Amino acid sequence: MDENKATNTNPESGAGEKTFSQDDVNRIVGERLAAEKRKGEAALAEREQQLAQRELLLTAKEKLTESGLPVELLDALNVSSPEAMEKAITTLKGVIDKIKAEARPVKFYGAKPAEAGRSPQMGGDSQLRKAMGLS
Repeated sequence: MDENKATNTNPESGAGEKTFSQDDVNRIVGERLAAEKRKGEAALAEREQQLAQRELLLTAKEKLTESGLPVELLDALNVSSPEAMEKAITTLKGVIDKIKAEARPVKFYGAKPAEAGRSPQMGGDSQLRKAMGLS
């Protein structure tokens, strides 16, 4: 008898049973092992991608803080890659710096310095106070 052939030794035990050669069993087991390995590799790749995304978010927070920008802007940034993150922060920093440079200081006319016994909120233009119904 051939050693690579698995034979049904008891023909009465199951008339419809299929027999497999050792090569068939090895091939089936090999396919199943390869499928499990692919699943494990896919799960590992997904975890690595999630970890890389978390690292990018932390790096973006640090860069925002270093640039003097509020961390709340993180949700508005493109952090799909390190290059995209750097470009977004640089662009945002440039726009905010431009806005700050163009901003004019607000002057409050008619406000008087605090006088003895009066708070700064009580001083000011009498017409404005009258218009607001405060006089």
